[in-house]
Amino acid sequence: MKKLACGVDEVGRGALAGPLVVASVIFKDYKTIPYNIKDSKQTNMKQRKKIVRNIINSAYIGTGCVDAKLIDEIGISNATKVAIKQSILSNICRKDLILIDGNIKLDIKYDCRSIVKGDCNYVSIAAASIVAKFIRDNIMILQSFKHPLYKWDKNKGYGTKEHLLAVKLYGITDFHRKSYKIEIK
Repeated sequence: MKKLACGVDEVGRGALAGPLVVASVIFKDYKTIPYNIKDSKQTNMKQRKKIVRNIINSAYIGTGCVDAKLIDEIGISNATKVAIKQSILSNICRKDLILIDGNIKLDIKYDCRSIVKGDCNYVSIAAASIVAKFIRDNIMILQSFKHPLYKWDKNKGYGTKEHLLAVKLYGITDFHRKSYKIEIK
């Protein structure tokens, strides 16, 4: 029986607003992996949409999501671990090895390996980064309809000049991470 590797990556850790999203990806067959998978930071929204469709057709996917309120309550490190566990548990495929991007240590029953820059070196981690970014970006775009002054459809909740100016002018929302120090110049 061949070993199945589950790639895991998160998106939104450093954002000032919105959730932290984690995806886990296990390819059904490594012979049919979409050829254009790379770290999500090297793709644009249009490319990610197409790649996500291909990943959905060729892999098992799990997701985890932690909102700003829980991030504020337990901290970003613990929130990341919670979302990773959600993602791994929601992925219905057998998992022989968990490959996590970064240096996160988990206490779970699986054989886990944390790999710094794993999204650049392991296709399942790169695929997870694309899925997580696609999901989180779409959450932020939808939230921008509710809070258009913050331009989350463009900045995705990160601390851009225009987002910080909106915070200065209009304050923070329930979607903001209140435990994060937001420096307004």
